[in-house]
Amino acid sequence: MRETVSAPSDIEFGEAEILDPGVGADAERIEWLRRDTGVRSVDTIRAQRTSLAEVLPPATELLDEPTRWVHYPWRSTLVHLLGPIGFRRLRLDRNRNKITLAEQDRLALLRVGVVGLSVGHVVAHTLAMEGSAGTIRLADFDHLDLSNLNRVPGSVCDLGVNKSVAAARRIAEIDPYITVEVVPGGIDAETVARFIDGLDLVLEECDSFDAKVLVRDQARRQRIPVIMETSDGGVLDVERFDREPQRPLFHGLLGDIDASAVAGLSTAQKMPLAIALLDASRVTTRMAASALELGRTIGSWPQLGGEVALGGATCAAAVRRLALGRELPSGRVRVDLDRLLDTIIEPAVADRSTTSSTGELVDPRSTFGELDDIEAVLFAGRRAPSPGNAQRWRITAVDNTIRIALGDQPAGPTDIDDRAGIVTLGMVAHNVRVAAAERSILGADLIAPTADDHRTLVVELGDRTDPTLARRTDAMLARHTNRMPGDASALSDTETAALLGAVGDVALPSGTIPPGLRVVADPHGLDNCAQLFAAYERIRYLTPALHREMVDELRLPGATGNPDTGIALPSVGLPPQMVVMLDVLRRADAMAELDAWDAGHSLGAAAAAAVQSSSALVAVVGVDHTPATLAYCGMVAEALWIRATEIGLAVCPMNPVSLYARTDAERRLISPGRAHELGELDRALHSELGVLESESVAMIVRIHRSTVRPPISRRRRY
Repeated sequence: MRETVSAPSDIEFGEAEILDPGVGADAERIEWLRRDTGVRSVDTIRAQRTSLAEVLPPATELLDEPTRWVHYPWRSTLVHLLGPIGFRRLRLDRNRNKITLAEQDRLALLRVGVVGLSVGHVVAHTLAMEGSAGTIRLADFDHLDLSNLNRVPGSVCDLGVNKSVAAARRIAEIDPYITVEVVPGGIDAETVARFIDGLDLVLEECDSFDAKVLVRDQARRQRIPVIMETSDGGVLDVERFDREPQRPLFHGLLGDIDASAVAGLSTAQKMPLAIALLDASRVTTRMAASALELGRTIGSWPQLGGEVALGGATCAAAVRRLALGRELPSGRVRVDLDRLLDTIIEPAVADRSTTSSTGELVDPRSTFGELDDIEAVLFAGRRAPSPGNAQRWRITAVDNTIRIALGDQPAGPTDIDDRAGIVTLGMVAHNVRVAAAERSILGADLIAPTADDHRTLVVELGDRTDPTLARRTDAMLARHTNRMPGDASALSDTETAALLGAVGDVALPSGTIPPGLRVVADPHGLDNCAQLFAAYERIRYLTPALHREMVDELRLPGATGNPDTGIALPSVGLPPQMVVMLDVLRRADAMAELDAWDAGHSLGAAAAAAVQSSSALVAVVGVDHTPATLAYCGMVAEALWIRATEIGLAVCPMNPVSLYARTDAERRLISPGRAHELGELDRALHSELGVLESESVAMIVRIHRSTVRPPISRRRRY
């Protein structure tokens, strides 16, 4: 606010000075004021700069912005402040992200007029606090009286001051850089057009009905919306004259009213109009009763400070919505706190237990031992891992073979052409072969998926055994996913050799090049991978289909549906204090906001921490992209997992969302707006893993040490 503000010629407010030390005359004025013993000097610029340096994202370029001194003569005070850009950035920092930085910049361009500075004082003050306007034009002819201080946030020091001037002073003390234009004479038929000219919207809070009509009639002529809050029952009215230039005033509730018809009415004469406007059947009980006492036991209609404060809040919300292009139609809404308080209820207490028994209901080793040979082999196959514990397979014994086929359940958005499903078939097949070796019914051949039938894999049975496979049975039955953090300790050479030896546990058709294992175990490599997985996980949260799939996989306490599928909450490994955040993370609307802001980088923090706590990442890599190779990779992945279990290491899959995508077109199927980003992440990850373009990555797992054994996911009972 400058020394003199003049929008229309009769709009003047000359009480606050913004002084620039870089301007000679201003510098002299500052020094003169600082020497004046009657002027208090406030200089916290060092603390302001420290706070500005701490905002996120960093705004270091603003630290060098020249400062200003602001003189408030009514307070006899000189204040040293940040320059206008840095001041606004710091003052409004706590608005984010209810109001984003970009939205705040849009709001700074808004020009609003407030007519009637009793309720309007609170409205204007609230807009200023939120930074929801760059220019605020104020009009009221009246002066503050002691009877106003039950609802106007002034002080006894302001008694006798024009209401618009008092409001302007308060705004200047919040933010001197907001342009405030004052019309201390109020508005009439001669001045209303000039007052409204150039505004984006008007907030009308007059007591005078003729002024209410004048404002609306002129706003309709200039196609400017009008917002009014009536502090009885929290009534908010919106009249979008910008969209509906023929719209009747007051929604037509008062008929074809004009200013001359209501000019000069007494308070008692206005009350029927007010009651008609508010709807007599919905006026609050005490206001309805008070209407009959006007001029008898009370001099004017009652208003409460709390209701006026609520009006400031609802008007500010409406202004934000309108200014930011969100839908705000003409009409009325009631925010009646008394009625809302009549509906108070006990909040629902969610079951967020992470210790309830949600694991499997059988002892795998005992059950396996009690079954006949074929049933034991089928039981072992069904204990293979599957994404989200969906168990998307059908495992049947047919003519001395075990037939493993993908079921009819729809594939998730990340499973391009059933590639994840085919890997799962290979994992089932390896379990089947381990169990068949233990029962001495192992056959010679495995019929891998083909291009013609990529959804089916067949394991032949026979009368052989394989001692190496057979002794993996206990570890195969005990195998489970451990999502808990590790201790980041290094693998020993013996452990690494044992893991790499898993490739030898898989018998492949003659002439087949076996899948390979790529290990990342050095801290630098793990840190690099951690950042990549954080970025992948962020995309998982911010892509609606991926987020929905992730939410649907999680089985919370008390959930309906098949309890033998999905991932039980206790097995996720969240500390109790973080479980409550699931209620936020599961909200699609919150993720949509983060996506719109290009934010949400913290969403990948848990994935990054998991990788950094690991002893190693191990990728199972095939020589090409054929269905058969993917199935063989699945067998090696399960053999690796069983070996890790056997030597006491924990395993958790870490498959990126685009693991099975080969082209940007396929990446667009996974995350339509982030295909390019996924492509860059994929190339970076392949580089870290040493994967060639011709090769396929079928699975990535993290290997870690954990003393916590989470519940094993339940399985379907067939």
